[in-house]
Amino acid sequence: MNRFIVKTLIVSVLCATIGNLLPFFSDMANQPIWFITIAFYVVLTILLRTWVAKSQKGSAIKFSTAVIGTTTAKMLLTLVIVTTYLVSKLPNRELFVFGVFGVFVAFSVLFVIDVQRLIKGG
Repeated sequence: MNRFIVKTLIVSVLCATIGNLLPFFSDMANQPIWFITIAFYVVLTILLRTWVAKSQKGSAIKFSTAVIGTTTAKMLLTLVIVTTYLVSKLPNRELFVFGVFGVFVAFSVLFVIDVQRLIKGG
């Protein structure tokens, strides 16, 4: 689990760094809401991975339900984040939406790779 937390923190640093390196995204990447969004995905990914790891010790149905549940939760929460930002009329709305999609993809890839590792190891 500690290894996964370190990987998650590395992905979060990469997301923040890449956002600042892209000239067209640097205005958005320096907003506090951007760092809050990345931190939210860090916590969410760690919590959901913990749930999946615990369910692995149970039945196959429990494990499958946990994986599908984590995917559903992450997708719905992403939709809530994007919709809330768009409705609030904050600046750089389009950039935020594309950035959140990138962060979603990055943390989802990390999650899927780790769950596959759990399956092979367990």
